[in-house]
Amino acid sequence: MFPPYPPPDTELGIVKARERVFLLPTFHQTLEFAVLVRKAFFALRPDSVVLELPRTIEAAFRQALVRLPRLSVILYPEGGHTVYLLVEPHEAMVEAGRLALENGKELVFSDRDDGSYPLRGDSVPDAWALTRLSASSFLDAVLRAFPPSEEERDILRERAMAYHLDRLDTEGKSVLWVGGASHVRGILAALEEPLAEPFTRVRREGVTLAAISEESAREVMSEIAFVSASFERARQAGRAMTFDEETDSQRVLDGLLRRAAERYEEEQRTEVTRRQLEVMRVYSRNLALMENVLTPAFYELIVAARGAVDDDFAWYVWDLGSEWPWPDRSHSLPLITLSRDEMLLNGKTVHFRRRFPGKEERLRRLPIRRRPKEKRKGEWDRFKFGDSICSHPPEDIKVESFGNKLRFQALNRLSEESRRVFPMTVSLLDGIDIRETFRKLHENRLYVFEERRVHGGLSSVVVIFDEEESRYPWRVTWMGEHGQESDMAFYATPMDAEKVGPGISRCQYGGFLMTMPPGRLYDVWHDPDYDGLDSAPDVLLAAALDYAPEPRVVYMARRPPPRYMRRFASRLGKQIVYLPIGLIPRERVQKLRRFHVLANKLVRSYAGEFIPE
Repeated sequence: MFPPYPPPDTELGIVKARERVFLLPTFHQTLEFAVLVRKAFFALRPDSVVLELPRTIEAAFRQALVRLPRLSVILYPEGGHTVYLLVEPHEAMVEAGRLALENGKELVFSDRDDGSYPLRGDSVPDAWALTRLSASSFLDAVLRAFPPSEEERDILRERAMAYHLDRLDTEGKSVLWVGGASHVRGILAALEEPLAEPFTRVRREGVTLAAISEESAREVMSEIAFVSASFERARQAGRAMTFDEETDSQRVLDGLLRRAAERYEEEQRTEVTRRQLEVMRVYSRNLALMENVLTPAFYELIVAARGAVDDDFAWYVWDLGSEWPWPDRSHSLPLITLSRDEMLLNGKTVHFRRRFPGKEERLRRLPIRRRPKEKRKGEWDRFKFGDSICSHPPEDIKVESFGNKLRFQALNRLSEESRRVFPMTVSLLDGIDIRETFRKLHENRLYVFEERRVHGGLSSVVVIFDEEESRYPWRVTWMGEHGQESDMAFYATPMDAEKVGPGISRCQYGGFLMTMPPGRLYDVWHDPDYDGLDSAPDVLLAAALDYAPEPRVVYMARRPPPRYMRRFASRLGKQIVYLPIGLIPRERVQKLRRFHVLANKLVRSYAGEFIPE
């Protein structure tokens, strides 16, 4: 049987080891315990703060604390590898150390450095439960699950930490110890025995402090950067004492999705609906539950964003969620490039492992295609968009395929409109109409149908996505480059407003016209024949009727064409076949609307690296 332990405090979660000695059990790398540290510190106002870290990295750790919120990495060699400790604001021991330095309290490093792998990885519950449970009930269950360890290495480490607590208590100081929950009961047991500091190394060669690159911070932070940054802003404002919209990780993630939706709507001109946001929340929650946790990690969140909306929205979630707002541009430390797979220090590859094990399981490769960015602001502006602009061929193929499907859909609609149903007399005509026969089964006779042949095809297609012309000032006519590509006229967003690569600009159609065969279309936007028309959609429809060699034109829009355009078509001896744009799934419409303009044909050789499939 293991000895009993004092119950954790209801609000603060602290365990009272002695009259002036308090232990705060924590989980490493969790925002919720960083908040608990702040509550405990300001409630106790201890003389000394004691950390579960060895003295051998004290100097580097103190320097890293002073540098926050700029991120730092502590590196040291161990057994043929380089062990790294990323100093992040949301780590409980980091917050305890910062509070001690900011408030002039003694900071003590109490762990034993025996050269072994420093921290063990245990399966623990999701710390987010602290936001819904009392600290005492949560930590009492945790302490019951972690009785004193029987491993010699842990026993020596816990005796070393107990020794420092006993020394400070003997000096008459009030003490707050912050460290892993798995060591608390071992420390309590050690404090009941005579104590001497176990033999330990007091110096470690090769301890290095390095700055982490901006791109590395996006990949290796133990918490989603957006969540950690929310906590950092709250603490800078003197808050982060309760679980609210800034420190409740689930609520912060909801804020991330809303911010990503705002940016998506601004840049893609596409609304993310409330229903889609709700689907993302439920989907990401269910994915998290499959990982036996309550809150989604970045992987689950991005999978949900991609499934509920599309790849572009998933990229916005990743870009906003992984950006650390306080990059280090001081060049005062060596710069380290760190990823899941390799570490580069001063240009050399280093074999490494994390000091805190257990996080690697959720640091999976994210299911997004990352978009290249400018190395220097304005780098892509040197590519000018002039008379040599051209399209991106894979997008041309998709648009042509879409136009062909609309033509086929329109023909099917015409065939259905020309279908006639009759009671069978002497002939089956084109076949038995099963639906009508069953509907009038009480008449006890068969019904047959006759399909009248639709003469002539459809060579011109007009698609109107948005009739608000002021948002689409760029108007151009493009000629097909070969016999299988339509001539095209469209109105769209400016061709050089949103650069996504060198010589690559992303635009959005307001509407377009496609007509076959190619090589015939005049610049419809400057054709005096259309000067009297009121709107860009009318110009495109008039040109489609004008240039169509076939008797029918497909017109897809939210509303049918106006009557005067139908009369114009009738005077030309042609027919407008209207298809509501609601027939096409919303997600597909949004993908079709986005297209890219290349500065010249040479850009086509590398455009695929910057344009997602």
